[in-house]
Amino acid sequence: MFHVAQFFSNEKLSASDKFETLLLAANTLLALSFSLLLATVVVCYPLSYMFSFELQLAGHVTMIFSATLVKIAYVCRCIAQYELHKEVR
Repeated sequence: MFHVAQFFSNEKLSASDKFETLLLAANTLLALSFSLLLATVVVCYPLSYMFSFELQLAGHVTMIFSATLVKIAYVCRCIAQYELHKEVR
């Protein structure tokens, strides 16, 4: 099992350790960007009357950015799972 502390050491990482790191980073980014996407959807649509125009505008821009991050994180996750010979879902 790979530990994050090994990533910051001077030791060379094996290919599987690199893909374990990619999988961990992709899963983390996927969770964070999806949470951000849900928050911006709530701000921009059902609760829009509670927020100023400027905040709604920032929310729409952030929605595009977070949706892009969700897609990038998912592709990275699929690559890491494929290289680690795990089921790609």
